[in-house]
This record gives sequence, C-alpha cells and structure tokens, in this order.
Amino acid sequence: MRAVLTLVLVAAVLWGGYWFVGSRALERSAEAWFASQAAQGRIAERESLDVAGFPSRFDLTVTEPHLEDPASGFGWRAPFAQVFSLTYKPWHVIAALPNTQTILAPGQQITLDSTRLRGSLIVKPSPALALDRIAIAGEGLAARSSLGWSVAASAARFATRQIDDDPARHEIGLDITALAPDASLLSAATEAELPEVIDSVKLSAILGFTAPLDRHAGETRPELASLDLNETLIAWGDLKLFASGGLTVQDGLPEGRIDFRLENWRKAIRLAVALELIKPEVAPTWERMLGIMAAQSADAEKLDVPLIFADGRMSLGPLPLGPAPRLAQRQ
Repeated sequence: MRAVLTLVLVAAVLWGGYWFVGSRALERSAEAWFASQAAQGRIAERESLDVAGFPSRFDLTVTEPHLEDPASGFGWRAPFAQVFSLTYKPWHVIAALPNTQTILAPGQQITLDSTRLRGSLIVKPSPALALDRIAIAGEGLAARSSLGWSVAASAARFATRQIDDDPARHEIGLDITALAPDASLLSAATEAELPEVIDSVKLSAILGFTAPLDRHAGETRPELASLDLNETLIAWGDLKLFASGGLTVQDGLPEGRIDFRLENWRKAIRLAVALELIKPEVAPTWERMLGIMAAQSADAEKLDVPLIFADGRMSLGPLPLGPAPRLAQRQ
C-alpha cells in the first residue's frame, strides 16, 4: 500500500511539474508572439495574459486584445479571447470568443454580434506543426458596419481539413443558413419578388497552396496554386445559383473554367435592375441575349454558362469580360 501511495505521489509531482513547465512555456510563447508582431510594425496589444487550467488543461486568456496591421488597415478587437487545450493533447486547441467583437477594415469598423461563436484548430504533432483541420461555428450572427450596412445569419459553419496527407492541400466547407442581407438589398429583392432571407449559402472546394500551411508559413508565405470547386449553392427562394469547376494559378493569374447554372435567371435580371447594376432600358437586351443561351439547355428557365479564364483574360460564355483578376502577388 505504501508503494502504491508513493507511486501516486511521484506521478502527481511529475504531472504538476509538467503542467507548470508547459503553462510557463505557453505564456512565454504568447508574450513572444505579441512582441514579434509589434516589432514588425503591427499593433499587438492586450491588457493581460494568463494561463490556468491545472491539472488537466492549458487555458490561455487574453483580455482586451487589439490586433491591427496599419499597412492594410485590417484588425480586430475584443473584450477577451480564450484558447483551451488538454495537457496531453496540446496540438488540439479550442477557442472561445465573446458575443461582441470588432473587425477593423479600411475605412470602416464592423461590429460582430453572436449568441455563440466557437472554433477549434488541430495541427499535426510534428516539428513543422502542419495544419490538420479547422472548425468554426456561430449562431445568432449579426454584423453592423460603421458605414451603415448590416447582415445577419441564424447560423454559419466553416471547416477545413488536410487531404491526401499533403500539408499544402486542404478541403474547405462553408454553410450559412437564413442569411438576412442589408436593407438596401432587401428593397431590391422585393422588386424582384424574392424573399427577405437567403435560404442557404453552401461551398465545398479543395485548395492547393504553393507551400504547406505550417509554422513556417510566415517565411514561406503560401499562395493559392489551385482551386477545385466541388459545389457552390446559393438558394434564395426559387432563384438558385450552382457552380463547379477548377482553376490553377500561374504567376498570380487564374487559368481554367467554372461552370454556373442559374435557375429562374429572369429574376436575376430584375434583381440586377433593382440594384442599378443594369439600366432598365437595356434589361430587355440582356433578357434576349441570355434567353438565347438558355434555349440551348433542356429547360429554358435554367441558364448554363461557363466563366473561362485563359491567357490573362476572362469571359462569360461567349461574352468577353476583360482582364482576369490577379489572385496572388508576392511582394
């Protein structure tokens, strides 16, 4: 019995020592990260930084974090941020964010409210700490900009996972339900006989990068190399948009094809007119032109058209659209 008690006491002391060393290492790493960001000319401030959770977790709490890149104008502020991990599995972290936070963007501040917002991140337990997967889920979401616009959604989920055991290839998924657009879009939706809420937005794709997404990403600076779009769906009443296809990126320019299908496409024209994207007097021309394209499919209410990127140009079916956008530009 005495031997068992001795073993338990020794194990407890060793575990306590492991937690103490691990918690101090986590705290020093977090402090060093804030210092490195400030040294690079970014704003990286916080009121306090603490680690708790003994004996089974490492719980990092940062109060009043303020992160901002003056060069780009993007940043983030919140009352607090918490990151949790189990002591025996520190490569799997869970983040808890406050119900209200502020996203900074060029020329505006966006207040993001939520009833629940959680995320998790798992990296491979290896020296490179390559990203394995990410999951973010939010409920009761509402975003309000200082410029006056606002959007809301009942729920949103975003996830990624490494595929083919390749740290430079990741599958992503996005699912948004009951998306309420800004009031300016709602008035246009009414004119187009569309409901006030977009039923769902879904995205499934595989992204390839020029370098692994791991702890060296700050030096290797991964950029998009390929996009395989498995499924995209926007359902807004009986107006539905589907998309699938693939792109590769060479010298920052996309090459490839994305196939779109638009159901009840005439409503899309009415929506474009209401949004002043198309002048009312040219709307009949658009309707005749798209009607000719839709007549080539089995259902004249469904418009199938490819978006083609080639030789630095892009076209929508037979219609040239001009130069292709540059997707990556190494500085």
